[in-house]
Amino acid sequence: MKKFFVAIMVVAILVSAVAFTACTPEDSIPNVDKTYTLVAPDGAPALAIADLITQIPTDKAVYGISRKVVSSSIISTEAIKSDVDMAIVPANLGARIFNSSGGYKILAVVTNGNLYMTSSISCEVNSLQDLKGQMVYSIGQSSVPDMIFKTLLTNAGIEYVVSEEAVAGKVAIKYYADGSEVISQLALAKSENKLAFGIYGEPAVTTSFTKGFEQVFDLQKLWAEIDESSQSGYAQAVLIARDSVCEDSEFVTKLLYALKANENSIMVDSAKAVANIKAIYPQSALQANVTMDVIERCNIKTVATNTSAGREYYENTLKAVMAINANLIGGKLPSDDFYLE
Repeated sequence: MKKFFVAIMVVAILVSAVAFTACTPEDSIPNVDKTYTLVAPDGAPALAIADLITQIPTDKAVYGISRKVVSSSIISTEAIKSDVDMAIVPANLGARIFNSSGGYKILAVVTNGNLYMTSSISCEVNSLQDLKGQMVYSIGQSSVPDMIFKTLLTNAGIEYVVSEEAVAGKVAIKYYADGSEVISQLALAKSENKLAFGIYGEPAVTTSFTKGFEQVFDLQKLWAEIDESSQSGYAQAVLIARDSVCEDSEFVTKLLYALKANENSIMVDSAKAVANIKAIYPQSALQANVTMDVIERCNIKTVATNTSAGREYYENTLKAVMAINANLIGGKLPSDDFYLE
């Protein structure tokens, strides 16, 4: 009981230390020498900046952080706009941007996989082998999650094919734009008492359980079984910054600390975290009733990539992407210049 009380007090102190600046309006950050714009895609990755402080002082200057959330469908163009200094992007996109033009560094992995597979009706699934001959509806064609699933299948010796219908002996995959479309297809299969599977992310997964779907796989756990790093997931989204931002190493260090503080804060008050995102981006798909359990399943954890372990963790994901389609990361692993010294 005493240990529990101490743990709560530590979190409370950490949260209170950042609360006074976390909700400052984005266009009026007072008493700063320079403001950096940080953009993130809507959904689970946006939670990585939900309670992020908006002022970071260093010996050189006091920096303001202006948070911006956009639709995940346009993050690739938003991230490289001239007025954007930092961006949370899919892991492969970060590498592709650097390989294309340089000028950026990766600071950390901030989303470590939030994908799960559900079934339309109750079934017994003991391994990926049980998916042979079945239909899988999935989000994210040619994205990191797609590459992770295909790597898992390949590693298990299972053939897959993109198809409109099930194929004997193979896993048939049909792609949809987002989780809501996958859920609709599963609901249709359920209404016809047909077995089908869906791959999509939190928080949509937990919401869909009310429709009677059942979780059959946690893709993060499946990946951890074949990945040699010490992490419990894979690098789904990363934070990149322009080289000019990284010139103040003290700022970067304090920013990474602030991201870790955010992890604790969003777990203490999930409703507040969602409210903060909606204040920035009213169209957000995040719902006010998102619970702490769901946020935990979103896997928002900061893994700095300026360590050998952090870099290995990130590169393991890139290697999985490369094995299937190297063009998705710009044809090669990023050079040392992509990583902080």
